[in-house]
Amino acid sequence: MPDLEASISIFPERDANPHHEEARRESRLWINQFNKTVYGPKMRTFMDNCNFELINTFCYPYANKYGLRATMDLHNILWLYDEFTDTESGKGAYKSATVVYRALHDPKFDDGSWLCLMMKDFKTNHIDLAGPDTARRFIDHFCSYVELVGKEAELREERKVLDIQGYIALRRETSAVRTCFDLVEYCLGINLPQDIHDDPVFIGGYNAAMDLIYWANDLYSYNMEQAKGHSGANVVTAAVDFLGGYFELLLYQWQTARDTLALRSSEKYANAVRVLDAYGDWVRGNIVWSFTTERYFGTQNSEIRKTRRVVLRRPFEQSVHLTE
Repeated sequence: MPDLEASISIFPERDANPHHEEARRESRLWINQFNKTVYGPKMRTFMDNCNFELINTFCYPYANKYGLRATMDLHNILWLYDEFTDTESGKGAYKSATVVYRALHDPKFDDGSWLCLMMKDFKTNHIDLAGPDTARRFIDHFCSYVELVGKEAELREERKVLDIQGYIALRRETSAVRTCFDLVEYCLGINLPQDIHDDPVFIGGYNAAMDLIYWANDLYSYNMEQAKGHSGANVVTAAVDFLGGYFELLLYQWQTARDTLALRSSEKYANAVRVLDAYGDWVRGNIVWSFTTERYFGTQNSEIRKTRRVVLRRPFEQSVHLTE
């Protein structure tokens, strides 16, 4: 694997969030209401060992307990939804997306499903407390995410690998990083006006940070995904050598956007820089977590972090099924 860790020295190291244990305990109790409906006992054990909540401790080191809890709840939703839709056809994934859309937009909608209840509960607990622009963007981004997950399921069925530009367009939505970035503003207590999000310079920094996160994720998760038979929707299948150089280009794009916005003299641009810096925390935190969790490399994570050598599994080897 390319050495992505060597590239991220432009982002300062942060201490882990001190509210981790308390927020994790509360978030785990909350998500357990829903994942026991979906997961079998073996899958629940596997998911617990992945320690998904820990990524937020690295990626939101500045959040207070309530903000950190919101980020953990979101990540538990995303992992649950991701595993669930990995077992669905494109048609089934689109149906699940419709439930999410209606749950987030229609206060009266209730189909009795775990998915509807989970999304309505998250909205009430967290999104309704965010700034109005942040809340609107989150709902739009989450609905776009679940819609494009249906497209991703179709690509898996067709065993189709997209070209680079098509892949980037898809992964910017299916990675759900946009929703995680929305919670950056929530945790910082910032409600950026829409004109900042429409600013081409800010967009350049935003897209660079987002791409850095999902490209790293797709590299580190590749062995697990191809072992499940999902390599068709992961461009790393054909682009490992490309990724290292592209990572450096994205870092330059992020830095240029940050430096340009820092020269502008108004509070909203100062807040935009704070937000871009927090996206940088996300880029670093994502890589640190990837070698801390057993999600991608199992108990060999420390050794693989040093050698960057990964032996690909045979398809379906050591995989755990959703209902087991």
